[in-house]
Amino acid sequence: MTPELAAEWDDLVDRVEATPFHRPGWFTAWWDAFGEGNRRVVTVRRGTELVAVMPLVERRGVVSSATNWHSFVSGPVAVDDLARTALLDHVLARSRRVELSHLTTLASDSTTETVTRRRAHVRREIVQRSPYVPGEVTFESYVERREARRVRQLERNRRKLEKLGPVRYVAGGDDLDADVARFLEIEASGWKGESGTAILSDARTRDFYAGLAAWAGPAGLLRVAFLEVDGRAVAGELCLEDAHATYPLKASYEPGFRQFSPGLILLFEQVRTSVDSGRSYEFMGSAEPYKMRWADDVRDIHRLDIHPATVPGRATLLADVAVRIARRGAGRGKLLATDARDWSRTLLARALPARRGRSGDPVTELPAQRDAVETTTPAAPVVTPVQAPAKEPRNAVSARSGSPDAQPSRATTPS
Repeated sequence: MTPELAAEWDDLVDRVEATPFHRPGWFTAWWDAFGEGNRRVVTVRRGTELVAVMPLVERRGVVSSATNWHSFVSGPVAVDDLARTALLDHVLARSRRVELSHLTTLASDSTTETVTRRRAHVRREIVQRSPYVPGEVTFESYVERREARRVRQLERNRRKLEKLGPVRYVAGGDDLDADVARFLEIEASGWKGESGTAILSDARTRDFYAGLAAWAGPAGLLRVAFLEVDGRAVAGELCLEDAHATYPLKASYEPGFRQFSPGLILLFEQVRTSVDSGRSYEFMGSAEPYKMRWADDVRDIHRLDIHPATVPGRATLLADVAVRIARRGAGRGKLLATDARDWSRTLLARALPARRGRSGDPVTELPAQRDAVETTTPAAPVVTPVQAPAKEPRNAVSARSGSPDAQPSRATTPS
């Protein structure tokens, strides 16, 4: 991806008010740490103006979102329905199966409507319900809706901490590198370090957050918050933040202060700061019971499994359905899976020569394609692919996300 494309992409995100998770900096950090297979950045232009973009990954014949359990939301970024439709048409025409994950309800609805009009088969499911506090509420009204006994307990714990020294909420320091290092030290000292789930415990996760900090810090999107007792940080949150929301990627606390619930005290301060500035506070991850004690609203996060209305798409759908039946243990399903595999091979063998023989199609085959740039014209889209070698697969667990059992973010686990 060229610096010019990254700058245009950032400008498009600003225009449509998308999230930090839709920006090229997030995608680059994610790909460098977790990417496998062939990278694609599909873009749509009107003349020279970038009007839609979506990063994708192609692995083992499946085109999918560039997401895993570190991701929050994803999907196409587009100025209008026409741009989004042109982008999706291009992806469907050159894929036999598409998995789009971490879609908001709005993105899921618009994408489902578009691909259904193209007679594609869509399997849609909610993979996560993520709690949040709206930015439109006041902190006083938010507190009123909480269980009084839990609020009183937090107040008592804070008074106990104040007996050990001055308690201070600190956020947005001048030295971000030092703040990030300070947070990582807190996180590695607790149960996450012992269980191997801390950032520093895994090389790929460490690389991801290093790349994330290197991008988000200079971009003004990185924020680290701490709860200090007598100048010592006892809890911290590593966040992305823009004009619309605070996104806590990771949270942790000093194990020696667990009885005081410093993570929850910090959470309360973070919610207060967010809503006072008109930002929502996104809890990230699933609607676990402890989170729903501190939130009333949830965002549905969707996954779409799409089989285009093409011969390869229908063949793949037939095979996938048969495999799902077979996995349920039905003997008939196993027979269907074998028949579907044979039919799929036959259909694909018939389809591929026809596709290769089409005239006027300038697009190379998908696995060799990296950055596909579409320019809309009154007649038809023109696609210019950029060749790039595939990234070597790793032996570690696949980074591809989108399955119903994909791990929810364990980012914000206050005490």
